[in-house]
Amino acid sequence: MSDARAVIDAHIDAFNDRAPENEPWSADAELVSPGGVFTGREGVLGFLSVFQGAFSDGRLTVGSYVVDGDNASVEGTFDGVHDGVLQSPSGPVEPTGRPVSFRWSATYRIDGSELMSEHLYFDQLDFLGQLGVLPG
Repeated sequence: MSDARAVIDAHIDAFNDRAPENEPWSADAELVSPGGVFTGREGVLGFLSVFQGAFSDGRLTVGSYVVDGDNASVEGTFDGVHDGVLQSPSGPVEPTGRPVSFRWSATYRIDGSELMSEHLYFDQLDFLGQLGVLPG
């Protein structure tokens, strides 16, 4: 059994520090998000880098954890200013200079000291509305 909270905290810290070398994702990790499914450590890190590139000051903050052995559910917020190009499934979104703050929730599966999977949920309409990119 792992210390799931410590592994998730290591992930949050690595994301906020822009330190992919410290990310605890396994080689065969999977991340399921509103933008699609990303597999393997490099695929997951690629997805995370999209947000890091579009929000150079973007930070994840955890509000609560529910841990059951090697599984955990987490709620938090993402805050940042859109100062870089956001690569989206519909094409690039040029920087708007707008601040965003949205809630997210994720369920994780951990194996030892590695993150095996994350199922990430956030309100895409809220996010895109804050960027000002929704049609009139």
